[in-house]
Amino acid sequence: MFKVLVVDDEPLMLEGWKTMVDWQGCGYELCGTATDGEEALASIRASEPDLVLTDVRMPVLDGLGLIRAMRDELRVSTMTVIVSAYSEFTYAQQALRYQVDRYVLKPLVPEEIHRLLLELAGPLEKRLLEKDTAQRERAAAAAAAVVSLLKQGGPTAAGAAARVLGVREETRCGLVIAEAAQVDPGRVDDAMSLLPRVQRMAGAEFPGGLQLLAFEEAPGRAGLLVLDDGSSGDAFESRLTGTAAVLAEQLEHAAVYCSMAAAGLAGLTELYRQTMVTRRRSMLCGRRAGMHRYQEYPAAPSFPLEDLTRCTEMLLHAMDSADLEGVSRAADSLLLLFERSGAQECWVQAAARHLHGELLRRFAAPGGAAAEEDGWQWQMLHAWDGHEEAWYGESLKRLWTKTARWLAVRKESPMTGHSVVAEAAAYLRRHYREKIQLRDVARRFHLSPVYFGQQFKRETGMRFNEFLHKLRIGEALKLLRLTELRVSEIAPMLGYHDTEYFTHKFKALTGESPSLYKSKCREDRYAESRPDVP
Repeated sequence: MFKVLVVDDEPLMLEGWKTMVDWQGCGYELCGTATDGEEALASIRASEPDLVLTDVRMPVLDGLGLIRAMRDELRVSTMTVIVSAYSEFTYAQQALRYQVDRYVLKPLVPEEIHRLLLELAGPLEKRLLEKDTAQRERAAAAAAAVVSLLKQGGPTAAGAAARVLGVREETRCGLVIAEAAQVDPGRVDDAMSLLPRVQRMAGAEFPGGLQLLAFEEAPGRAGLLVLDDGSSGDAFESRLTGTAAVLAEQLEHAAVYCSMAAAGLAGLTELYRQTMVTRRRSMLCGRRAGMHRYQEYPAAPSFPLEDLTRCTEMLLHAMDSADLEGVSRAADSLLLLFERSGAQECWVQAAARHLHGELLRRFAAPGGAAAEEDGWQWQMLHAWDGHEEAWYGESLKRLWTKTARWLAVRKESPMTGHSVVAEAAAYLRRHYREKIQLRDVARRFHLSPVYFGQQFKRETGMRFNEFLHKLRIGEALKLLRLTELRVSEIAPMLGYHDTEYFTHKFKALTGESPSLYKSKCREDRYAESRPDVP
């Protein structure tokens, strides 16, 4: 609906506008009334109406003065209609000069007003579309100018961005970058949907006084430029932090990196460096969701070696105990230690290399496994071959968890002395008649389905389903040979709820159908039972 503001100093006229006109039926909403031009200007600033209907003669500021102020001071393109009891040519001339859209004479006739509103609906719709297009084009141009400044820097790019945004040298600036935390490769859409969400929040969620511009800093990363002409340095720092906190709260599962403040766009390149430093520190430490504010750390901060040793031992103990949950907790503690201490990248690398060396020293078997590209020893030795991302907290945690799973599979059970795969195979021999799937068995032995399937194939020489079908068909052979049970009775006894599928699997393994096999068995028994004829 189109928003309308009515301005008239006569209370009876205002009451008539409210009660005699079917605003909703004509596609309009009466968003406010005013009794003079000054009051109307305040309402226009607050509600931004699409149409203003105003009387001419009013105290303080008359209707023509109001329209002039709208054009010259507010610089709005709101449609205007003069409603007056005077039809003097002078008023009409002035109305034309101020580009008034219509001039209507009192008294009000509801039918005429309804007809006028319907006639103005088309031009209003067109004007709103043009306004929306122009706003999008300005926002796109501003975003492009900001990204150019971030990537290239220099006074030329800063000047161009300042002109597009209308930013002065003393304008306070801050920068916020958001991206999905711990992105799942199967859910890239979550990362790509950040920009429209940041754009919506920039226009609706934050208090007035701040100018906010959303832009795409890189694929999957949304930026928010925060500008303020009115706040002092400390006050703006507080508002910038609050804006980033609101963004982090609303963008669930997103990591939000916030810079410090600067004056003018000339300092934006430094603010961008701060957000990227904060991002890299966060990624080294696991890229947790939430707000991450830039901090200056000493060039050579002291590192808590005792805490590092304690976290490393916790991780090694969890791996030795095949405690996957303990591995996850210990890894999180170690990464959090890196973050809180402001660890430099070289320290993270040194700590990871030390941990991997200990793993190889304690758990590596001589020969064999180190040469297998899917073995944990090979992955430990080649973890950082040309991959910068391998030092990131997420990558380290994945590698440690995968190593723990590998060790858990290889590790002999203290009860049986067999590997986990051997125990799983024994479990299948006892339960193959039941409805059973790979993921159920993997969960039972605290392993991921994919990794368990790979290890099962490696140790048994058969895929999981192949092993299971072989057990079932072996039992089917005995039942067909030794009992009078029908094929339709045997299939569900062995976990097959579809006789046709059972027949297909039986034939694939034996080369003949179960009914044919049963017939042959009957013939053999009959032949054996017949007495020898001389």
